[in-house]
Amino acid sequence: MTAVSALPAAPLRVAVVGASGYIGGEIVRLLLAHPKVTIVAVTGGETAGKALADVHPNLAGCKLTITPLTEVGAAEVVFLALPNQVAMTHIDALATGRCIIDASADFRLCDPAVYAATYGRPHQAPTWLGRFVYGLPELFGDSLRRARYVAAPGCFATAVTLALYPLVAADLLEEAFVNGITGSSGAGVAPRATTHHPFRADAFFAYEPFTHRHVPEIAQALRLATGRDVTFVFQPHSGPFVRGILVTAYVRLRRATETATLRDVYAAHYATAPFIRLRDEPPNIKWVAGTNYCDLGLSAQDRKAVVWAALDNVVKGGAGQAVQCFNLMQGLPETTGLTQLAMNP
Repeated sequence: MTAVSALPAAPLRVAVVGASGYIGGEIVRLLLAHPKVTIVAVTGGETAGKALADVHPNLAGCKLTITPLTEVGAAEVVFLALPNQVAMTHIDALATGRCIIDASADFRLCDPAVYAATYGRPHQAPTWLGRFVYGLPELFGDSLRRARYVAAPGCFATAVTLALYPLVAADLLEEAFVNGITGSSGAGVAPRATTHHPFRADAFFAYEPFTHRHVPEIAQALRLATGRDVTFVFQPHSGPFVRGILVTAYVRLRRATETATLRDVYAAHYATAPFIRLRDEPPNIKWVAGTNYCDLGLSAQDRKAVVWAALDNVVKGGAGQAVQCFNLMQGLPETTGLTQLAMNP
């Protein structure tokens, strides 16, 4: 990992666009405790004019008021926490003279044709796609240090990519079948038939076989990081809890490998990654709730392996990862404002 520059002398002026959603609220929560940030604007659509603490009561004591969507004032850096397909319609205005960190899916995919096939409609700002760096710090940290525009990865994409990357980089992965389970917060703040509490509280179900929008994102990230195309199947599930993602990858290896050897591979690839923790046992989403950590576990037998990844979908899979990217972009220590540990119980 390359050395970071000296800390900025003055706090950076930051705005959060789309602050009324779960990811936007979490970005604000993290930035309020960040020692090198001054929040100069939080914006929203229908919530404009309201006190932020009225929209997010967990932020009681925060004196910020939500302004109209694109009114970011004197912000030097703008976090976008808008619904998918909205950020692209405002990017020209918001990016002028500013750094951008987008937490939506609008700028994650490099190829406009892949975007259109994945999201069912053409991209509205295709010339911007090549200007964004994919914001997974564990794989693209050096690029993030030079970036002005960053697309923070999706939550499932983060967990699956981090679980598979060392195997791909070491040319150990022949194929993988991946199950992922997410909490209800991943569906966003607006309730739908399959996300409101009476349905979700005791439900556990699969959805979108072969077609989840993070599949091309995972394939792209692994290809960009390693130069290899990867064979994998991903099946997402919805679980009866609020926060967290647990991914289980069932892997066929190219050669027989022991657990200890496989662990050494992961330890080497993530030696400088402060938010990756290798566990001696399968991880638990409770151990990462509210944190920016991704816990990995693994086990191998002959040419078979199982790899687990657990993270908080709205922190390491969303807001925390966006702040981690911000730190790298601004020459700050990667962990600034992000070292909270999980609660127990």
